[in-house]
Amino acid sequence: MTEDEALALIKRLLGTPNEIELHPFEFGWLAREQLSPQERAQGRALGQGSFIIDRTGVVTVQTSLPVPLLIREYAAARRAGRTTGRQVWPKVEPTA
Repeated sequence: MTEDEALALIKRLLGTPNEIELHPFEFGWLAREQLSPQERAQGRALGQGSFIIDRTGVVTVQTSLPVPLLIREYAAARRAGRTTGRQVWPKVEPTA
């Protein structure tokens, strides 16, 4: 997956007119929506989560922790054969 493909995917998933800030790292990109001053004034930034678009195409929703910490945690998990966050793309079918 390229950076352009990652940006197109997250824009499609979020369905927002706002800009998306991408932070590249070894396993993909951390994405965070750039909120307008009005959205910030309305409190939308409080607890605003992030998304990681893995180079494999899997997208996970992350917490509102600082970007460098999220990247470090995700990279450490991937090196251990795991991921962090909840997968939102592709959709995971519930198990019986």
